[in-house]
Amino acid sequence: MRRFIALLSVSVILSACTEAASSSESPSPPTVTTQQDVPSIPATRVGSFPSLALSTANGDVVAFHDGEFVTGANGLLTPNTDEVVGSRQGATGHTVVEWRGAPSGEPAATQTVTGDLSTTAISSSGTLAALTDAEPGGANATSEVVVVDRNKGELGRWNLPGNLVPEAFANAYMPEGNGMPIGVFAIEYLPSGAYRVRVIDTATGQLGLPLNLRDKSQQVDEEIRAISRTAVFDPGRQLLFTLYQGTTEDMPSDDSFIHTLGLINGVWCLAVPAELELGDRDGALAVSPTGRLFAASPNGMVAGYDIDDITDPGAQPVADTVAELRSGARVAVTADADEVAIAIDDTVFRLDLTTLEVRDTFTWDMAIEALALVDEDVIIVGTGRMTRVGPSHDLVAERLLPGGLEAIRRITLLSTSN
Repeated sequence: MRRFIALLSVSVILSACTEAASSSESPSPPTVTTQQDVPSIPATRVGSFPSLALSTANGDVVAFHDGEFVTGANGLLTPNTDEVVGSRQGATGHTVVEWRGAPSGEPAATQTVTGDLSTTAISSSGTLAALTDAEPGGANATSEVVVVDRNKGELGRWNLPGNLVPEAFANAYMPEGNGMPIGVFAIEYLPSGAYRVRVIDTATGQLGLPLNLRDKSQQVDEEIRAISRTAVFDPGRQLLFTLYQGTTEDMPSDDSFIHTLGLINGVWCLAVPAELELGDRDGALAVSPTGRLFAASPNGMVAGYDIDDITDPGAQPVADTVAELRSGARVAVTADADEVAIAIDDTVFRLDLTTLEVRDTFTWDMAIEALALVDEDVIIVGTGRMTRVGPSHDLVAERLLPGGLEAIRRITLLSTSN
């Protein structure tokens, strides 16, 4: 059962950050600086951040708003970033599904359903949650899958063969469906250790197969032995990208691919350039609003894709640009409409979206876990603190992170105000 921790006004959430900033006058630093080159500012309360959410490795979401962290919950941040959806154990044999405001943490809606279940997927609108009694890699012979609406309650329940974990909702509806999408995409974990994608037909409750994203005349029935590492969603194109690593002889450990799930119904495996060596490294993914997908590796290699090529049968869906930076132990990546930023250990690189040419770089005394772009600034998180760095590599704002957080995987901006 996923836990859902009550949001308190202490300060933390996962995904985006905002606060009022103060600046200090100092000489312009050189092109590459370290934190020692800027004035020392107490890290307890200084400068300004936007409202944001931080997502941790164990699924907690912690928000920062109005200068304070808000103790967060274990759950899923909705694509429009206005709520966090999670579940907790209720009365015996029941599960409580909760929608809480982001960044306020205030309860917005609650529904109770029968069964010991966990929330594993939410709809693109954030109003629907899919729950299951199965677990990734589990051995259930059958799975209970339930769809819950934040306002209407339980919309559907199916007992299905196999170990099924819902991953996403189809973004297509029937008028008579009472708000229920036509399908729920699920990952079926097989006894062999492989997985395959299945689709639950919500009208009939039958399990089916997804279509080929690039050729809708073909179904895809493929068993793959690999491990999911990280995922990113493109809301504009309704595509979910998940980075997988190979683990067996069927797929050597030095192989990797990006599983692409189209919410209108379609899947495609996108090749990752071998130079990234993501088969045995923890890589990172990001998408830009302009339709670029980026895969980055700790070895310093980064690949860029034109997302529209993936769904265009006449185009070749391959990385069109590959660049080399510097190698390190960890990597993080983010992108906006103007640039892509990559952090490798203590160094941030700001690159052109199309060419991946390095526009700027700086170092900071931090093991950077995640980063975000805000106007001309970069927000970085790691080593127990959150820091906003200006375009001249100056310290704009900084806060200590709440204690007890696991590694930060993503920063999501909840608003663009500064």
